[in-house]
Amino acid sequence: MGKRQIGQLQAGEFVAALLISELAAIPMTDPDIPLMYGIVPLMLVASAEVITAYVSRRSKKIRLFLDGKPITLVKNGKYIPENMEKARVAEDEVEAQARLKGFEDMKQVKTVTLEQSGDMSVIPWEEEK
Repeated sequence: MGKRQIGQLQAGEFVAALLISELAAIPMTDPDIPLMYGIVPLMLVASAEVITAYVSRRSKKIRLFLDGKPITLVKNGKYIPENMEKARVAEDEVEAQARLKGFEDMKQVKTVTLEQSGDMSVIPWEEEK
């Protein structure tokens, strides 16, 4: 998982982190369960996460399958309703992200893309020179 914060984790990494914490807690809370019953599944989940991350980093097809691809929500200043529906994002959420990126008005924005990380990339119109 590297040094990313919890909000930057991909879905699979987040699930693995939750599983690892649960698997570690079970033998600690119940003295009747041998420690090995928690360590073996813990090592399996951790190994699966490391292997998945390695393979994902090496193969673009697997990375696209696991992480998905970016979705364009606004193109040439116009919302793309079918992509917004697919991503389950409302116009006010896109506008809020644009404001957070320093744009006062959506007329300043050419493209907004929902990245695999869940963050939105906001690209302004090029200024005429």
